[in-house]
Amino acid sequence: MQQDAYVQLQQLNGIWKMETARGPLYESWRKTKDNEIRGGSYKMNGKDTIRFEDVRLSKAKEGIYYSPVVKNENGNKPTAFRMISSNDHKFVFENKEHDFPQRIIYHLISKDSLHAWIEGTQNGKNKRTDYYFKRIQ
Repeated sequence: MQQDAYVQLQQLNGIWKMETARGPLYESWRKTKDNEIRGGSYKMNGKDTIRFEDVRLSKAKEGIYYSPVVKNENGNKPTAFRMISSNDHKFVFENKEHDFPQRIIYHLISKDSLHAWIEGTQNGKNKRTDYYFKRIQ
């Protein structure tokens, strides 16, 4: 399962775009090593790139990890979310100890369509934020 899931996750390679009320949001991904894919989210402000997070998707003996570094959070150190399930091109990463989110989900709907969301409990209430991306490159 782990090997298949990691191979499927390589379909993230490329640049993805989501239109929002505040302008487009982007995610870009590229394979950097046999056991690592690097990505991140950002927006453009004129010619300037404003990065929100950098992500390392890595495969280890213990599993597959989604480790984001979010700007100005957690001392700019990565927070590891371990893959707990993958089926039908849907990948669920979880870290029950994290404040919010506790789960990060990526669903590769097609080669050019991606639905990602974060979910969990914040201040005692269930919360979820959805992201709908289209491949642009």
